Amino acid sequence: MSWVSVGAVALNFASGLIKGAQQSKSYKAQAKLMEQQAAVYRKNAALLRRNGARNEDIMRSGNRAQLSRAAAAGGEAGMGESATFASGLATTAAALEQNVLNARYQTESQAENYLYDALLTEEKAKLLRKRSENSFRNGLIGGINSALSTANTYDMLK
Repeated sequence: MSWVSVGAVALNFASGLIKGAQQSKSYKAQAKLMEQQAAVYRKNAALLRRNGARNEDIMRSGNRAQLSRAAAAGGEAGMGESATFASGLATTAAALEQNVLNARYQTESQAENYLYDALLTEEKAKLLRKRSENSFRNGLIGGINSALSTANTYDMLK
C-alpha cells in the first residue's frame, strides 16, 4: 500500500464530504432567505389590514358627513318627514356602507393572499432544510463510495 493510494482514497472521501457540505450550506442559505421572505409577507398582511381599518374609518366618516348634508338639505327643502325622502336616504346609506364593506373585503382578500404566500414560503423553507440534511448525508455517502472505489482500484481492499 503506497502513500499515493492512501492519499487518493482520503482525497476522494474529502471531496465528496466537502461537496455535500457546500450543497447543504447553500440549501440552508436559501431556506433562511425563504423564511425572511415569509416574515415580509406576514408584515405586509398586518400593514395592509391596519391601513384598511384606517381607510374604513375615513370612508365611514365621509359617509356620515354626506348623509348629514343630504338630511339637512332635505329638511331645508321641507322633505325631512317624507317617507320617500327617508327611503332614499336609507338606500343611500346602505349603498355607502356597501362600498365600505367592499373595500374591507378587498383588503382582507389581499391580506389573506399575503398570509397564504407566507405559508407557502415557509413550507419551501422546510423543504430546503430537509434537502440540506439530505445533501450532507449524500455527500458523506458519496465520499465513502468514492473512497472505496479508489481503494478498490488500488487493490487496497484485499
